[in-house]
Amino acid sequence: MSPIDDAIDFIKSREPGASYSYRDVAKRFRVDRTTLSRRHQGKSKPIAQESQRRQLLHPQQEAEIVEYIENCKSNNLPPTRAMVKAFASVVAKRDVGDSWVTRFLHRQHDPLTPKLTRHINRERHVADPKDKYEPCFKLLHSKIQEYEVAAENIYNMDEKGFMLGNTGCSKRIFTRATWKQKERTAATQHGNREWFAILACVCGDGSSLPPGIIYEGKAGIQPSLVRELQPDLQDVFVAKSTSGWTNSELGLAWLEQIFNRFTIDKARRRWRLLILDGHGSHVTSDFINFCDAHKILVAVFPPHSIHIPQPLDVVMFTPLANAYNQKLQEHLQHGHSMIGIGKGEFLSIFWAAWTQTFRRELILRSFQATRVLPMRVKAREKRFNNTTPQQLNGGSVGEQGDGNSWRQLRRILHAAVEDKSKAEFKRLEQSLHLLQVENELLHHERESLRSSLRLQSKRNNKGTTLDSQHREDYHNSSAVFWSPRKIQPAHELEVIVQQEAEQPQLQKGTEKELEVTSIRQKRLEAEEAEKERDKAKKAKPIELSARRAAKQQQRSAVTSQKSHHTHQTPREKASSKHVKKRTRRRSVVGVGSKAAAAPTTPPPPPKTTTRGRTIKIPQKFV
Repeated sequence: MSPIDDAIDFIKSREPGASYSYRDVAKRFRVDRTTLSRRHQGKSKPIAQESQRRQLLHPQQEAEIVEYIENCKSNNLPPTRAMVKAFASVVAKRDVGDSWVTRFLHRQHDPLTPKLTRHINRERHVADPKDKYEPCFKLLHSKIQEYEVAAENIYNMDEKGFMLGNTGCSKRIFTRATWKQKERTAATQHGNREWFAILACVCGDGSSLPPGIIYEGKAGIQPSLVRELQPDLQDVFVAKSTSGWTNSELGLAWLEQIFNRFTIDKARRRWRLLILDGHGSHVTSDFINFCDAHKILVAVFPPHSIHIPQPLDVVMFTPLANAYNQKLQEHLQHGHSMIGIGKGEFLSIFWAAWTQTFRRELILRSFQATRVLPMRVKAREKRFNNTTPQQLNGGSVGEQGDGNSWRQLRRILHAAVEDKSKAEFKRLEQSLHLLQVENELLHHERESLRSSLRLQSKRNNKGTTLDSQHREDYHNSSAVFWSPRKIQPAHELEVIVQQEAEQPQLQKGTEKELEVTSIRQKRLEAEEAEKERDKAKKAKPIELSARRAAKQQQRSAVTSQKSHHTHQTPREKASSKHVKKRTRRRSVVGVGSKAAAAPTTPPPPPKTTTRGRTIKIPQKFV
């Protein structure tokens, strides 16, 4: 206990009404008299308590964040400083700064310790001797002055590769006990080591051309790779090659379909300067002939000289790689390392890193860090002193809340409870902070998982490729960079083809449903007919009995009526005498009786007609 607390306890222990002097008590316990009086009268509080009141998060909330970090570690995803910053922003309902993370780690130095998960590879920006590149720069500057090339027509193009699922080394936050045990001290990554190459080009006026993304493939661009492309927002071109890197055909296609297309209007009839390295895909006869025919000067630096002469390699590519790793980690963080990354997600992750990096001020800084523009040679000679280019700071990942922080909860709790010295009040306060932190972190985790599930449902693993009938022919080459304008009709055509392919299946399904419905209807009709037959069979004996009874009753009625009529009606007398009918008998002629007279012979027929014609008598009558 501190001396000031001992002095306050001494004053409180005196009898009620007893006199005392702050000066004497302060002198006795060797404390400041003003501090003692203000503390005893409640006008000030201890430094620790006052600093705790000014903290952004309550100690109980910080303890819950420590426990959440332990849970993240158990999922093989130890959080980075940016992730811890995001957790605190969610709980505090406001953005926290980078210094808050430092103070948080200092306060929680016992359970937490920041460590590297593996060795960091040193960034190799080895500066070659100055005199090696001095002739190149002199020649470059002389050509710029000779052809009067303006800064707005000076371009630098280079190729950069990205590994799809490799996040690189980063600092992670572990609990000290876990780090000492050396259990699962490495962060999980999904190990997709496919490479994607981009062709980037920046201009001396601070602008940039749309990037060209090169996928690895033989059968063309698969729709799943560009399904998330938004033509109105993402101005990118896509192409494919068997190696995943540029070649002579793609280099010429980029020059014709991207560079010349987006720079010819600005240059008009003036010369343009294109700075390249000595890669074989850039220095071909067709490439040089096209540049010569379209007033394009080509400045070729020695191969693999990426760390000194070119603005892209000096300043732009390192921040771009860092931004890509940051966006990739955020993508994996949203899925809590349970859902990997596919080729279809590369475009959206890369575009977010591209827009964050390729800004006008950074592009101008890249030309200022090299000796490309002759008017600033002295200001850029310090580039040859092994200085590291400035990197981009990571963007804020916190969310702006409604201000419902633990301070407001504390004020509400203190206003509702009068006696704050009870143990129940302290337990209630701790429980309230615990529930608030768990609620905010679970809400944050739920939204991240929902986003990952939506992303997972959009993936399409079909191996079809986009139809290339919408592309234009350049230089009779099979290489093509797909622009957003070309991808949209190709997607529409793909939907039509897919619908046509699905139509027979839908028709078969409809016919199957109709057949099942018909069978079900026939079965119902057969059951109804069977019921009718059973009903008729049961009713037939009853109907037959009723018919017989009715017939018997009718016969009885007729018989009784005849009997009654017979008794009531007298017999009639005969009006005439009955004559017995005589039977006719045949007469028999005896032997001795006289024979009957023969009939008379008819006269012979006439031999002539009335008109005198001879009548021929038939032979049977002759």
